[in-house]
Amino acid sequence: MRKTMILVLAVGLVVGLTACKKGGEAASDKYAALGKYAEVGPVMDGFIGANEAFVATLDKATSADDVAAALDAVTAKLTELGPKMKSIGEKFPEFKTQDNPPAELKPFMDRLEAIMGKLMGAMGKAAPFLQDPKVVAAQERYNKVMSEMK
Repeated sequence: MRKTMILVLAVGLVVGLTACKKGGEAASDKYAALGKYAEVGPVMDGFIGANEAFVATLDKATSADDVAAALDAVTAKLTELGPKMKSIGEKFPEFKTQDNPPAELKPFMDRLEAIMGKLMGAMGKAAPFLQDPKVVAAQERYNKVMSEMK
């Protein structure tokens, strides 16, 4: 009975590790097409995803507390991504001029432009709450994190 249990656990472990490895390869393959910018892909996905979640939360905001919470949530995500974004900016100085991004990153830039357009609309909905002290403080924290990424 004990040998059977060990065998079942071993098989489960092997299957689990194999499944995890295949998932990891698929994720790295997703960014392999970016060539020398492969390391930029996951960071851009994280940045864009954080902003997409921010816009979705702002769209649902009905109070100053909701707006402040949305700002704090995106600030927390951007705080995590900040050092990676800064490192990428230093490694790839061509990102400093956003007028002509590398062709490999065009899909990311298109997504980013689309979400920034939606962000403007969501901020318009949040406008009645922008003078609230909680929102002002959250906005200051957000601005600080954004300035540290440059």
